[in-house]
Amino acid sequence: GCCVVLIDRSHKAWATFSIVALLLAGGYFGFYYYTATQPGGPGWSSQSWTGLAYGIVGFGMMIFCGLLGVRRRVRIWRLGKGQSWLRAHIWLGLLAFPIIYFHAGMRFGNNLTLWLMILFAIVLVSGILGVILQNILPHSLLMRVPAETTYEQVPHVIDCLRTEADSMVS
Repeated sequence: GCCVVLIDRSHKAWATFSIVALLLAGGYFGFYYYTATQPGGPGWSSQSWTGLAYGIVGFGMMIFCGLLGVRRRVRIWRLGKGQSWLRAHIWLGLLAFPIIYFHAGMRFGNNLTLWLMILFAIVLVSGILGVILQNILPHSLLMRVPAETTYEQVPHVIDCLRTEADSMVS
């Protein structure tokens, strides 16, 4: 079945890791970018060792986030709990964008790189909206439609209604 994602205390470790990693990556990027762009400095390049490191780490995060879909389709693989994968997907997905943005020297580029960054931003925003909706909609639907029945419960509810109708007719 579909799991409801709630950002709760169970996300604390991933949230903490993501914030610390972002601060460290951002701090190092700031230091390196400042020294690289000073007069006589090497200049920033996504092809420098630092730029490549940001690119490789960001790409790895994107690949991992994409593997959640594969893991869901191949249920016989026992590779950890689904909720753990989902938490990692959320937090590493959020972290991947600034890491790739650092790789690009905090520029969206032009032509292909511009469109890739725009698409990445769209994926990020849609993921954030998805998590927000998954946190709001189930509770809202439960409050507004308390007699709602899930598809799996329909046969049981029909049996109960049939029994109740038979007793009313009798």
